[in-house]
Amino acid sequence: MKRLLQAYPLWIADPMFSIWSPSDELNGGDTMFWTRKTRKTFGLVRWHGRVYSFMGKLSGTDALMQESVSVTAYTTDYEFSCPEFRLKVSFVSPLTPDDLEILSCPVCYTQYEIIPKDGKIAEDFSISVVLDEGYCYEEADTVTGGVIPMNGYEAAYFSRNRNLVMSSSNDGYAADWGDTYIAGEEAWFIPTSSLNKFLEEGVTEYKHTDFERHYIMAVNRSAKGYFMTAFDDRISIFYFGEWLKGYFFKDGRTVLDALDFSREKHDAILKKLCDFDKQFKKDCDRIGKGYYLLACAAFRQSVGAHKLVENKKGEILFLSKECNSNGCIGTADITYPSMPLFLLYNPELVKGMLRGIFDFARMPIWEYDFAPHDIGTYPYCCGQVYGLDWSENKYNCGNTGGKGNAMFTHPMLYQRPAACKVYNYDYQMPVEECGNMIVATAAACVASGDFAIAEDNFDLLEKWVVYLEKFGLKPENQLCTDDFAGHLANNVNLAIKAIVGIESFGLLCEKMDRGDAEKYYALAADYAKQLRGMTGEGIMPLAYGQKDTYSLKYNILFDKLFGFDLFGDEMCEKEVDYYIAKNNRYGVPLDTRKSYTKSDWILWCAGLTSDAGKAEKLYAPILTYMAESPSRVAFGDWYDTETGKIEHFYNRTVQGGILVPLLKRSGIMKVK
Repeated sequence: MKRLLQAYPLWIADPMFSIWSPSDELNGGDTMFWTRKTRKTFGLVRWHGRVYSFMGKLSGTDALMQESVSVTAYTTDYEFSCPEFRLKVSFVSPLTPDDLEILSCPVCYTQYEIIPKDGKIAEDFSISVVLDEGYCYEEADTVTGGVIPMNGYEAAYFSRNRNLVMSSSNDGYAADWGDTYIAGEEAWFIPTSSLNKFLEEGVTEYKHTDFERHYIMAVNRSAKGYFMTAFDDRISIFYFGEWLKGYFFKDGRTVLDALDFSREKHDAILKKLCDFDKQFKKDCDRIGKGYYLLACAAFRQSVGAHKLVENKKGEILFLSKECNSNGCIGTADITYPSMPLFLLYNPELVKGMLRGIFDFARMPIWEYDFAPHDIGTYPYCCGQVYGLDWSENKYNCGNTGGKGNAMFTHPMLYQRPAACKVYNYDYQMPVEECGNMIVATAAACVASGDFAIAEDNFDLLEKWVVYLEKFGLKPENQLCTDDFAGHLANNVNLAIKAIVGIESFGLLCEKMDRGDAEKYYALAADYAKQLRGMTGEGIMPLAYGQKDTYSLKYNILFDKLFGFDLFGDEMCEKEVDYYIAKNNRYGVPLDTRKSYTKSDWILWCAGLTSDAGKAEKLYAPILTYMAESPSRVAFGDWYDTETGKIEHFYNRTVQGGILVPLLKRSGIMKVK
């Protein structure tokens, strides 16, 4: 059976509930949280006194033979068999960008169908899903749980005994709080001894014990049906003094309401997902061979690494977690690469990504005349944490928070006066973040046709474009989002971002009938001409003056999508041809210095060519990487093009950039 992905998404709701299978066979190993920490989950079928497993490895069971696995935009689908029956199982994550109620409802489905080979269901048949208590904590603790009778079904839950809501903020950790649910025709909260009795005798019983491992289990006896899994984080986001529940719960609804909602709307939700996927596949198939699989691999991951909430002003916030990077929340240079997916299917979500940066940039502690990098560490929006000043003095000693400690929360930086000066300038990303914010704002406004967010924040956008005017054409030795190999002065791709940012500000001025549009259009054109004068007519180098170098010039993309085309088709095609010539087995390296790459930027570069065959040559090696990488993790975006090994970064929202070819084909960004 051909492997498709590094790891397969099962139940994806948000950064705090994200379950994957890293195995080629679903019952060939344990399931895991996106961080790679084990979350043992068992799928069982009882048939004529024999217990078969279709998910996880559990002693006392026989593994069903897995015959196939496939993925769609919203589902991962398996088929199994044994001499007595066939089993179809589908793991469904309803992460609909265009329906915020469904998107924010933290319930996933496990659909199944048993097909007896003799046409008869066994008298003692049952199918069950079992969750181990490891779901409840990051570090081992005792758990509590129970069963709730619902309307025509039951829901079992468990949680850590010492349930300290939002008690940590860090990157590679799951929630140490909240409540996990499994729902089916009947449900149980049981210890190991009761689970063993169920396996041996098919008998389920409640038995209280304080000294055994505990599980929650849902059991169905229908040949066709579904289970529901859910996670209630109780409080989702701290937003500069506001404690925000998930969007679905903003008006007082509870997780039980979410389960009822998902049950009542089950058929309608599945139809919506199916209809979307049919069109999604048609659109992807027009792009090229294998592109549908690549887009499906990106879709749930990118949407599900965000959290949707609403602030007290009634504005939506769609906040990313910088997974396996540093855990930052609402990062500007995560929004920028991820936005193609959301521009295509709901640009209001892009605005929800931008609001936090705008809000924090107005706070006294942020003294700079350029845009911030982030607004905290997930799930705390407490002020930028990137580039803090760790110097040893009495004013900055408190910045360390939990430095050296795996579980910590940052101090409330947003409350501090400007005099605190908590940031180290050398670790900021001035040109990068100004360009990101201006381009993303313009893109979201164009895609939605509503420029209110730009009007409301025009003063900040104007300040940031002035920064690009001063420093963008020849960037200083400063950080950018791709500085894995070190800082770089005169970064040509960063200069291109500045030029497209200036151009985008001109676009905003034009659409909002501001007087400076022609000034900034002319400035962008002049800077583009100067840049070409400094780089020559050949392949643009990594930095001005660095002969025989290159880097992926993905920042040209929105110049092309908007229709300005300052850099010209001929130059873009020449760049793409060069990238294709540099391809290794798993893709084209990011630049001359190392053999690693970024999958999102490769797809941004695929958007620079009008030749579908060239675009396919750029993205095809990523499909090989997904099928062969030895790193069995959620879809990783930074990896070595020769070995396929992950460098860092997986389960990140940036994979939304893989939908660039669909965004380009839609034509919705074209203004010129």
